[in-house]
Amino acid sequence: MTFRTLIRRSLRFHWRSHLGVVLGAAIGSAALIGALVVGDSVKGSLRERALERLGRFDTILDAGDRLISIETARQSSLEYHLGEKPTDQIYHGSVESLLRLNAVVARADGKARANNVNIFGCDEIARLFLTADSAVQINSTDTNRVVIGEWDSGGAIQINESLAAKLNVGVGDQIIVRLPKPTNLSSEAALSPRAGGEVALRLEVSGIVAAARMGNLSFHSTPSHPLNAFLSIWTLGRAVGVTNMANSYASIPFSHGSAKRPSDPAHLAKILTGHWGLRDIQLSLKSIDDQSQYELKSSRIFLDSPIVRSSFATDPNAQPLLTYLATLLRAGTNAAPYSMVTAAGAPWTPSDLRDDEIVVSQWLADDLRLKPGDEIAQSYFLPESGAKLEEVTNTFRVHSVVPLGMPWADRTLMPDFAGIEKAESTSDWDAGFPLTYKVRPKDDDYWKQHRGMPKAFITLAAGQKMWGNRFGNLTAIRFPIPTNEASSRLSYKETLEKKILANLKPEELGLRFEPVREQALKAVEESQDFGGLFLGFSFFLIIAALLLMAMLFQFGLEQRAPEIGTLLALGFTPAQVRKLFLREGVVLASIGGVIGGVGGIYYAKAMIHGLSTIWRDAVGATALSFHVTGQTLVMGLFASVVVSTITIWLALRKFVRRTPRELLAGEIHPEQFKAQSAKSKVIAVVALVGALGLVGWALARGDTPNVGAFFGAGALVLIAGLAFANARLGRLSIGDSMTLASLAVRGCARRRRRSLATMAMLACGSFLIVSIGVFRLDANRDSTKRESGTGGFALIGEATLPVVQDLNTASGRDFFALNEGDLLGVNFVPFRVRAGDEASCLNLNAAQMPRLLGVKPEMLDGRFAFTKGDRNAKNPKSWKSLKDLYWFKEKEIPLLLDEIPAIGDANSIQWGMHKKVGDTIDYVDQRGQPFKVRIVGALASSILQGQLIIDEAEFVNRFPGESGYRMFLMDVPSNAVSKVSDTLSRAMQDVGLELTPTVTRLNQFNAVQNTYLGTFQVLGGLGLLLGSVGLGIVVLRNVLERRGELAVMMAVGFRKATLQRLLLLENGGLLLAGLALGIIAATVAVLPALLSANGELPVMTLTITLGAVLLNGAAWTWGATKFAVRGDLLRTLRDE
Repeated sequence: MTFRTLIRRSLRFHWRSHLGVVLGAAIGSAALIGALVVGDSVKGSLRERALERLGRFDTILDAGDRLISIETARQSSLEYHLGEKPTDQIYHGSVESLLRLNAVVARADGKARANNVNIFGCDEIARLFLTADSAVQINSTDTNRVVIGEWDSGGAIQINESLAAKLNVGVGDQIIVRLPKPTNLSSEAALSPRAGGEVALRLEVSGIVAAARMGNLSFHSTPSHPLNAFLSIWTLGRAVGVTNMANSYASIPFSHGSAKRPSDPAHLAKILTGHWGLRDIQLSLKSIDDQSQYELKSSRIFLDSPIVRSSFATDPNAQPLLTYLATLLRAGTNAAPYSMVTAAGAPWTPSDLRDDEIVVSQWLADDLRLKPGDEIAQSYFLPESGAKLEEVTNTFRVHSVVPLGMPWADRTLMPDFAGIEKAESTSDWDAGFPLTYKVRPKDDDYWKQHRGMPKAFITLAAGQKMWGNRFGNLTAIRFPIPTNEASSRLSYKETLEKKILANLKPEELGLRFEPVREQALKAVEESQDFGGLFLGFSFFLIIAALLLMAMLFQFGLEQRAPEIGTLLALGFTPAQVRKLFLREGVVLASIGGVIGGVGGIYYAKAMIHGLSTIWRDAVGATALSFHVTGQTLVMGLFASVVVSTITIWLALRKFVRRTPRELLAGEIHPEQFKAQSAKSKVIAVVALVGALGLVGWALARGDTPNVGAFFGAGALVLIAGLAFANARLGRLSIGDSMTLASLAVRGCARRRRRSLATMAMLACGSFLIVSIGVFRLDANRDSTKRESGTGGFALIGEATLPVVQDLNTASGRDFFALNEGDLLGVNFVPFRVRAGDEASCLNLNAAQMPRLLGVKPEMLDGRFAFTKGDRNAKNPKSWKSLKDLYWFKEKEIPLLLDEIPAIGDANSIQWGMHKKVGDTIDYVDQRGQPFKVRIVGALASSILQGQLIIDEAEFVNRFPGESGYRMFLMDVPSNAVSKVSDTLSRAMQDVGLELTPTVTRLNQFNAVQNTYLGTFQVLGGLGLLLGSVGLGIVVLRNVLERRGELAVMMAVGFRKATLQRLLLLENGGLLLAGLALGIIAATVAVLPALLSANGELPVMTLTITLGAVLLNGAAWTWGATKFAVRGDLLRTLRDE
């Protein structure tokens, strides 16, 4: 007979006893495989959502505050569509234009409003994918572009499902869309117009765009579905005054049979540079006829530094100019308001002009009665002061007076200031500031006759020192036309334009193609491992299943002890017997694994249903769907079989070491455990003293929220209880009392190892399930303290449109018609915002480039609690570290030029960014320059999750185009939070301010961890329930081993009912003792929650779980006892 035949027959013969082993293996396998399938499902769902939010787009150029020509996109698209050569199939697709603006959208009846809505103006092919009934097929070999007329023109708009649900509108309903007009000059510039900056459109909803039709289009990964609306780019462009312009390009690769090739950013950039013009970067090159020059100007007023560099590389002899508005020129008691002053070199200023000297026009000299040597004071607004309008004054000495003739009498020296340039009179100015100085008739006459012709001239160095800013330090560059080119001005202009563009790279101006699809898929691959997470949650369940399987297998071995003894007596070696039974166990584990694989799929579906309902907070707005791969099933099955086999081997390895005589005689009881009562007492005393010390230390410091100390104390109480039980059982194993209770205690004591193991399993399980609740987070606890997760702030607000006013000043509040009386005691901490990936725990994807916030560090001094700071930083664990110019505090090594310090929330850094303090993250600024953000500090769980915070000065330097503030933290008196919230929401509804109590926001973040803990408690409870089944198995085994003992007791007069009560007392006592010890220890651990006024424990859930464990254990104990004492016990005595 072969081993295979023996195993097959053994399996058939002992099938009843093997059922329990297979069941245990199946439960463990189902939990393990199910956890891995949950991981597959989460990753698959994230991948679906990532592709859904990008639609057909593969690569995106987001120009930010710049505008680029739609025609350039068309020309680029044609080359991209055809490829570089007729046979080129590598780069093949379309480049589409988008005009993307943020907006506030409301129902026409005013009953609902949505902030932070993305308005997409779409061009041509992109619109096909938004049309549900579109049947247009794009043929990648067709050289003709698909061109559609204006899409939904005439006041119609399509919205996505999320926005429709938010506003509760449908097709045919009217909505009001309030959005900003794109401006060339930043709204933070002092000379930026304040009127007419927004437009309101009344539009009819013509369709609801499903998510599958690009309805959830988004350039960045966010935890919630975006609120989107779509209309024709031509309609939107006309409404906001930027016809034929876009601010984003998106590439759509076409399919080649079954393959689709992604867009290559480098190739797309190359195509763009072959078709772009000065108009795409808001530049114009105009002829100055009277001076035989071409002047390069920007509609953005100030020339970007890369443009300046390129211009002087094109012609080193070019003439730089900087013209700005002086609010007042004063000499003694004489003053001239609102005059242009130009900073330049020759021919406008003499070579010997010093930086503190000025050249004035004859008109100004006559007006202010000036002569060379006189002093003149020049006042002006700081260029970046915005709504604050900080006015400063510099004093100059008059160098000379020049006539009103060329080159000084040149009105083209004034930049094209919007709101001023086309004004017929000074009374028509919309300069972005009130005309506080009196404008005399002669001043208005000067404007009508000469417009913005400068009245004074200073050196370029002096002008750049006063007026240079983050947007640039020149307003124009003039290129003298060479003598040999004078006859062909147009040809020279074209050559000049080509050279300027040739020396520029699109990315230097923020025109950078990003492989968004590749980045999105990378974020999915690096996302939170939910498979591993649920494997941890199911740990108790898997362990309980394996222990159950091991006990059942060992129970079967004990029943088959004579068989094993026979095999050994017949000449089989212990190794052969072990091999035989191990193979049998592998077969059982494999069968259980296969059954568990099927069960694991249903287990995973149940977990996904839980994550979509009761555990919804763990995954935020991510909609989960079931996904499974063959690889996961195979790996899970293999792992479960291996784990089950190892468990069986551990149960088997000692059993076959016994002699054939012991096995044939049934002498398989484990050796008596030698008492070590003294050692156990010492352990108990030490652990108890340690627990009391930790609790006393925390109470003495008044540090009751210190959950770590109390959890440690609870664990020590658990250890002390188990050690004391071990010592006590040793003393109780011998006694002369004959009461039923004392007999039950001595019965437990004689099998002390088994009794202690039972108690320990139940105590540890109940301790963890109850005490894990101490780590539940509650934002209400200490929410008013500055070091809490709220920072002591009451409200957090996010605005759809940037706010340039200082809300901490009277003028800023007046702008929004806010009553000072309603805002008593209210202070604002404003943040600049650079859009990026959400890195909070609400977003399951790994943030590739987290959102950046810019703030003045001193405004957060003493706020929030730092968990860690880089020990090498000059100011560790402090907001001051954002201003550190030096890294190592002892050696004072300066930070690298491309590194800036940042602080983030500890949870976001670890889980959302997969970084740690001291690590760096790569970014690219608006000038196309790469830089690194070094994480120098981590905050304890806070409302600042999901982003990195840097110094505001660094922010505006890296991202000059990001104007204003779009996030606010607000200090509000506790008794006025609701009133202030209502007042601000109403007054600032036009900028889309959405306010949330900080406690509510923090609880949204905390809900993720709390849900994880709840999931662990539920799955741990299932493990405990399964463990209570194991208790029933232990009871059954104990009673069957003691049938002879029970028969003797019956022979001396005990009745069967009495014996059954004895067994119930003995084993029920272990059940109660284990649960009681675990609950007592857990009570110590959860003291912080019990002592806190805002403390909260899931009492009902814990009661139900522990009650179910108790009832289940009692039922299995009763059933095992009933089964074991059935039949004629006296026959057992006669057999012995």
